[in-house]
Amino acid sequence: MISAGTVWILLALILAGSAISYLFIENVEKGLRSDLNATLSRLIAIIDIETKGNSPRLTRHLPDPRYETPFSGVYWQIVDLDSQMVTRSRSLWDKILQVAPTTDGEHLSSISGPAGQSLSALSLTTSFQAGDKERHYQVVVAQDRSILDETIMHFTWELTAAFVVLGAALIIAAVLLVKFGLVPFRQLRSEVEDVRKGISSCLEKQYPAEVYPLVAEVNELLKLQETSMEFARARASDLAHGLKTPLSILATLAHELEGRGEKSAAALLFSLSDEMNSRVEYQLKLSKLRQRAKSHTLRTHLESIVSRAVAVLERTRDGERLDWRIEILQDSEVNIDANDLVELVGVVLENAAKWAKSTVAVTVTAQGDVAELRVHDDGPGIEKSKLELVGLRGQRFDETVNGFGLGLAIAKEILAINRGSIAFESGPAMGTLVTVRLPLSAAGD
Repeated sequence: MISAGTVWILLALILAGSAISYLFIENVEKGLRSDLNATLSRLIAIIDIETKGNSPRLTRHLPDPRYETPFSGVYWQIVDLDSQMVTRSRSLWDKILQVAPTTDGEHLSSISGPAGQSLSALSLTTSFQAGDKERHYQVVVAQDRSILDETIMHFTWELTAAFVVLGAALIIAAVLLVKFGLVPFRQLRSEVEDVRKGISSCLEKQYPAEVYPLVAEVNELLKLQETSMEFARARASDLAHGLKTPLSILATLAHELEGRGEKSAAALLFSLSDEMNSRVEYQLKLSKLRQRAKSHTLRTHLESIVSRAVAVLERTRDGERLDWRIEILQDSEVNIDANDLVELVGVVLENAAKWAKSTVAVTVTAQGDVAELRVHDDGPGIEKSKLELVGLRGQRFDETVNGFGLGLAIAKEILAINRGSIAFESGPAMGTLVTVRLPLSAAGD
């Protein structure tokens, strides 16, 4: 807006300056002709028509003293067309103005002056009746063009200086107008940022009447979105609770079948019940993940989350038998919601604890603008041909181990929302190395 305003201001000033200069030059030219015409009329009026000689004479001198100063820049000349005798102003000294005689009234032309100047000359051929004799005179008055050009140049410089000041004032005014005009939008941007970060739920500040309709629409949209999300979460929760009862009944039936010795059918019902419970929990967790815009930055300490997760796992049945080796090389703040990071780290560490034989090594480093969490267990590992299947929902590699292959799928969902990545390296001899990369929170955000 500032650039466009500056361009239009400059264009307007250039056009206005050109138009004013043109009008000024036209008026100066008209003024020159008017002055020459007045001098010509005055000169004709003082010609002595009663003179007895062949040379034209004046009854008195013109009042302008410049006509008496040699090469002053203003000149007059009278030529007797019959005798070719010339009478001229003292300013011409011994020079003669070369002007072709005309018969069609006054004629304005450009001629050379006595000192090489360019002159604007107004000439008129006239006749006088002196007794029984008619005299024919060519009357010429001329002025140095440099006087006119100097006036035009002086005006042009003054006009340019005035327009430069005016342009600077207008551009400053445009800049201030844009900056003050956009203040409500900067405030709006800040509030929208707070809404997306979860700091506030709506736009609460007062805005000008021009911006208020937009604010009202955004608040309505936020309210509708929140209502829709709450409705979806409530329906998901209702669905989960609605499924709990049938699943409990299935588990009860499985126990009854097991008590009657029908162990195969009971095992199948137990398996179905556990898998359905796991899938319900998976969908509930997904419904709680926070969608984020790319420009919004969050700050969560990765090291504190890792330390807390390890401390909890060391008290579990799988974790208490393991040697946890924690190496935090650099304190890092990552760009992810704290709750999402707790879920992510918990899934990765629980998976390592479940498969490890005796040791889990956890390392936290930072490389460039990325924090890296490496979790290495000494478990049986995964065949390289199956590594690309890791993290697919429901994918399991050992049916003898509890679980339904949904943990790493949730981890991938969390990383997708937060622009992170996860990589797996594994083999029968090395166990499994899981590398999680998350963007660091930029300084100053």
